[in-house]
Amino acid sequence: MEAAALLEKIDSKRKNKNDARETFAAVLEGNRVDVLPIIFWRSHSEAAGTAVSTSPGTSYTMKEQFYSKEKMLLGHLEEIAEVAGDTHQGIFCLRPNFGTIFIPAILGLDFHVPEVEFPWLTEKLNKTEVNKLKIDGLEDSSMMERAIEYLLYFQTNLPDWIHVYLPDTQGPFDLAHLIYGDDIFLDIYDDPEFVHYLLEFTTTAYIEVTEKLKEVLGEKRNECYHGQALPRGIYMSNGGTRISEDTATLISPAHIDEFVIPYDHKALQAFGGGFVHYCGKHEYLLESYLQLDEVRAINFGNPEKYDFTRTMDKFLQYNKTYFGLWPKEDQEDLKGYINRMLEATEGGSRGLLLHFDQELFVDYSTEEILALWQKMIEQKKIEQNEDNL
Repeated sequence: MEAAALLEKIDSKRKNKNDARETFAAVLEGNRVDVLPIIFWRSHSEAAGTAVSTSPGTSYTMKEQFYSKEKMLLGHLEEIAEVAGDTHQGIFCLRPNFGTIFIPAILGLDFHVPEVEFPWLTEKLNKTEVNKLKIDGLEDSSMMERAIEYLLYFQTNLPDWIHVYLPDTQGPFDLAHLIYGDDIFLDIYDDPEFVHYLLEFTTTAYIEVTEKLKEVLGEKRNECYHGQALPRGIYMSNGGTRISEDTATLISPAHIDEFVIPYDHKALQAFGGGFVHYCGKHEYLLESYLQLDEVRAINFGNPEKYDFTRTMDKFLQYNKTYFGLWPKEDQEDLKGYINRMLEATEGGSRGLLLHFDQELFVDYSTEEILALWQKMIEQKKIEQNEDNL
């Protein structure tokens, strides 16, 4: 199916022509809202003729999409078409899907694009090579040119209710690890001066690449759309970027203070704030991000590793937003799950942009889940009003 036919199909399936853009922004600004929006979530589909793929859609593999903007757009639209009827408050969005190699490839590192998986780097740089890296000329790299080409093609061929966002730009410490490899874990002890040099470079590269691509999109510096690699996403009015720092979970609190937070702070400041993602578990890293004024929200790659109540208490304490999945507890029914979410967010008024996993309660439609979510929030308000009388 061609793009025009897919867009017509998506438009006919979407039930709510008005997404919750302003409500998302209000939550991320730390404000209370009447009813927290939810974003229905499900995992990627399988690519045609393959095992489970990281690429969106069913017709084209990751490799085919990586080297064709037309095929990548069609893949995204196929995925959006699958969920269009269940999007409700969510915001349709997509990005050039280049994986974590994006900025290292701009810097000239070699990479491989598998058939069905995200690309991966095939080289690391040694200290001599790192010291030769230059910021000048990033716009002329073939990967940067590809990104600009794809962004402009997507924007030109999409309606204004499907939003384009940036490729995966990672974060300063993740980029340093990707470029230099595992020796970074030794050199934070043996050669911290070099690691700081590398991090200054990756922070500058992160900022300059992000600035250029936001300029291409015509996106304001301090706002952005983001889907966290999914077709239904959020809008943020008080932060223009996302940082991903999976590698930071592997180092000590002291090294987080020295090598992660100052550089993430600088990157976030450049865009008036943003949200942070990381996989794994690290309580000190979480606390450090919650204490950063520029962090608007945090997304866990492994929410199952965190205690729900204690963690949500922290988010409310710091007036931050958790953006992502929360698993259900054993034997928990739909009402029990919703009630637990609402109890942790002052009756469903702040601190949570929930990815509601559609597979948790397969006996309910998304319409039924959303209706119950909204009804239970209204009931909470009535109960609170009665208590205040």
